[in-house]
Amino acid sequence: TWCRRRLRLSHGRLLLCWLLGINLWLWAAAIVGFRQAKWLEVIALDVGHGDCLVIRTPTRHTLLIDVGTQEAGEYVVVPYLRYRGIQTVDALLLTHFDEDHLGGAAAVLQSARVRRVLTNGAQPTTPTGRRVLALARGARIPIESLSGGHQLTGAAGLDMMILHPPMSGVPGTRRESNDNSVVIKLTRAGVSWLLGGDLEEAGLPRLLAWGAVLRSTILKVPHHGSALGWRGRQFAELVRPSLAIISVGRRHGLPSAETMGSLAAVGAQVVTTREAGAVTMRTDGARLLVTSYRKPGESRVHRP
Repeated sequence: TWCRRRLRLSHGRLLLCWLLGINLWLWAAAIVGFRQAKWLEVIALDVGHGDCLVIRTPTRHTLLIDVGTQEAGEYVVVPYLRYRGIQTVDALLLTHFDEDHLGGAAAVLQSARVRRVLTNGAQPTTPTGRRVLALARGARIPIESLSGGHQLTGAAGLDMMILHPPMSGVPGTRRESNDNSVVIKLTRAGVSWLLGGDLEEAGLPRLLAWGAVLRSTILKVPHHGSALGWRGRQFAELVRPSLAIISVGRRHGLPSAETMGSLAAVGAQVVTTREAGAVTMRTDGARLLVTSYRKPGESRVHRP
């Protein structure tokens, strides 16, 4: 089961091999001879303008980070869990209480066994948010608050450090705002993810204070690729991802040209769920294999 503790996170050098855009049968052929049980999976589901990450650990634990809108929960997230045969969600982590991140939580709570719910400590102000927490309490599911410095444990060989928000929240912001989104550093040996929630410009100074800890192989770009000002450029320079995933729909004019420019400046390959569909990333800690739902046929090998 997932639990939490506080400690400092060390950051190592990265070495990876990733394949982008091959379809699933090609991916399966590529790893013949390796035991799939060793692999960590991180799947960015295509939920339109929203977020949903499914993390499947080598020990077969399942963590959901956000669940998209109510419609996405019913028609994308729950069907995906059923397709994978996932009946138990060991932790449902809601980075904040915006509708496009938690709207699908009720569908998940009603269709799967959820062991615990993790939040940023805010009290939801919308009917959807209040209903989600009421469903969890009614099912006697523990609800825990996360803040920077906590580490989630519960899966061998996998580190999950919470980098944001600060325990008291970001000064001058509402606790339920985007700037108090939970930001997570996920590491398996030499491959790492930085998962940025919906963090906006006002929340960046506290996150930037982590310095070199932010360096990651893959970045889940904050707030659907919205502009983050000059701090956004500093953020990209600290993370320096090889691959940047943007969860975005067809409205709102995102990702912004500013964010795309910041990512290009550090050499990141950018993939959006709008164009690629669901993006599946698998690693054994040394190799990183990436498949996208809508773009079969292209393969690349990259060594940072």
